[in-house]
Amino acid sequence: MIYLDTSATTAMYPEILDIIKKYAVEEYYNPSALYTKALNVAKEIKAAKQKILDILHGNGTIVFTGSGTESDNMAMFGSKKFKDCKVLVSEIEHSAIYQSAKKLQAQGVQVEFVKCDCNGIVCENDFKEKLTSNVAFVSIMHVSNETGGINDIEKLVSMTKAIAPKAIFHSDGVQAVGKMPINLNKLGVDLYTFSAHKFHGMKGVGGLYIKKGVNINPIIFGGGQENGLRSATENVCGIVSTAYALDKTYKLLDIEKNKKLIEYTAQNLTKIVPNCVINTNFDKSLSNILSISIKDTRGEVLVHMLEDKGIIIGTGSACSASKAHTRVPIALGLSKEYFDGMLRISIDNCTTFEEVEIFIKEFEECYKFLNNFTAK
Repeated sequence: MIYLDTSATTAMYPEILDIIKKYAVEEYYNPSALYTKALNVAKEIKAAKQKILDILHGNGTIVFTGSGTESDNMAMFGSKKFKDCKVLVSEIEHSAIYQSAKKLQAQGVQVEFVKCDCNGIVCENDFKEKLTSNVAFVSIMHVSNETGGINDIEKLVSMTKAIAPKAIFHSDGVQAVGKMPINLNKLGVDLYTFSAHKFHGMKGVGGLYIKKGVNINPIIFGGGQENGLRSATENVCGIVSTAYALDKTYKLLDIEKNKKLIEYTAQNLTKIVPNCVINTNFDKSLSNILSISIKDTRGEVLVHMLEDKGIIIGTGSACSASKAHTRVPIALGLSKEYFDGMLRISIDNCTTFEEVEIFIKEFEECYKFLNNFTAK
């Protein structure tokens, strides 16, 4: 199988099975207990968190959750709001943030959605126009899960703090972590989300970075784990393996190789489909995502045709792929003829040139067959 949907998920590193065995079968002790074996497990959790902070260059704490979605919800609903405040999010945010913002809006909080350009990058002029002194919370994704577009988070944080110094700035970094160097201190964010399964860790493991000095309220209550912010017995296997996966992924990261593969793919697909729209701006995007839109074509059909040939690609965010929606294509400024034809090809360190070559060849056959069939 050729897997070109790494933005949806990645295969767990096989050696993580040894970590799972160690902490689920051998050293299975509850880290909240007081005996020595449990305290040793607690130390392993602390060490894993520090390793992640070191890799991401952060000065603060890591709260582990059950997913990137939960981390986003914790940021959105746990951050303190005040009377007559305003919340800013981009109109192309992942559903975990977008739907949370809509919930706040339904509860009476003033929420404004910042426009993006045709490549899924936040329009800084619109952000500046909507940024006022009563803004209490901002959430702008670091990298678009749809197009790979990279937002200038450092600049947006600086703009925010200049106008609304008390505002909490959160960034969903799920598509960025493990795919590009991250320096949380330089970005200046207060909160930052990541998800282990995007960089060959376990599914069901997410994290929220909280900058030193920033306080949020818990949204899950119970035994007071994770410094009182996320009550539940810690997922020791998940936490320790996340640190391992992140470290290994960055050691293997080859941005230039990935960029060449993605650009090569785009060049060939535009030859096969001359009227397709490239939603990815290669000068301002991640090196591993290519988003295209094909006129009057159902991307879902192409996905299944390629799957029959042993090739996996995506139509966009896997979290909303089963739901009919037009939010993203509208935000990108696409006309209706292109709505159903959005495709996302995403790669990582494991992807080879040979796999990309096979994909291009099979894609051409599938597209020509579909095009001829629908034209009759």
